[in-house]
Amino acid sequence: MKHSISLYDALRAIDVPADKARNVIDALEDDMRDIASKQDLRDFEQRITQTLTIRLGGMLVAAVGFLSAIKFFN
Repeated sequence: MKHSISLYDALRAIDVPADKARNVIDALEDDMRDIASKQDLRDFEQRITQTLTIRLGGMLVAAVGFLSAIKFFN
């Protein structure tokens, strides 16, 4: 909010009409809602790490089982 007021004041200082300055602020605020926060990135990293760990563990179990089956049947 503080940045919006500063930007609005800066736009008005260079003679941008009030309605156009407000439109710029509204567009900026809309765009800022779509930006990922640090917490969003941390959550994503945690989910990805967990998913990859589970998949890697599954592949390891499958590989050991496969190799055991080869040794058992030979």
